Amino acid sequence: MIPDLLRSPGPLGLAREMAGMPPMFLTLARGFDRAVGASPRGDGHTILVIPGFTANDATTIPLRTYLGRLGYRTDGWGLGFNLGIKPQDEPKLEAHVERLAADGPITIIGWSLGGVFAREMARRRPELVRRVITLGTPIRGREGTEWIVRVFKLLNPAAKDELTDEGAARHALPIDVPMTAIYSLGDGVVAGGACRVREEDEGPDAENVEVDATHIGMGFDLDVFRVIADRLAADAEQLSRSA
Repeated sequence: MIPDLLRSPGPLGLAREMAGMPPMFLTLARGFDRAVGASPRGDGHTILVIPGFTANDATTIPLRTYLGRLGYRTDGWGLGFNLGIKPQDEPKLEAHVERLAADGPITIIGWSLGGVFAREMARRRPELVRRVITLGTPIRGREGTEWIVRVFKLLNPAAKDELTDEGAARHALPIDVPMTAIYSLGDGVVAGGACRVREEDEGPDAENVEVDATHIGMGFDLDVFRVIADRLAADAEQLSRSA
């Protein structure tokens, strides 16, 4: 028996989310300036935002604009549509992170599949990363992702190594970088429970934050934006106290 929190949604969930996009964009447009004004200012460090599965950097413009208005430096991943990282692209992303971290560790925000890559980058190069924030990212291996993994295989048949049981288990291991997992139990693409840090791994540097958002709407949701801004501000305050 699969727990409800880990039960994989299906294509119908995605269809419902798509139908709800127009009013969500209207809410974003109407409340954007007010959200910026009500959010804590940033400390100017760099934030890399990695888009979700089948998306590109254009989809992260609203979030990056919001963070830029708060005083952060932001950038996209620069690798086009996210259909999975090809072997030849892995060193490109790592070199990009190295450039962005030239003035100090960066925060990486990964949306959906982008969060998998954010966690793996932090796993390989923890000295370059201040914090990882995931938005609706499956971080318990393949739990709660069955139908979307089938779509991934169709679009990215070369990613055999990452789709093995061993690859899934490796991705599920904790990372040695502070981690915030933002998830929604109303997620229509990935089971919300699959996007949470495991209970045994939770602690001061590994937290779960629940939001009321859709999967494909997380990068356009003002409540999600506020959670991110609050977490970034708390990190800056902690760093200033320890300096």
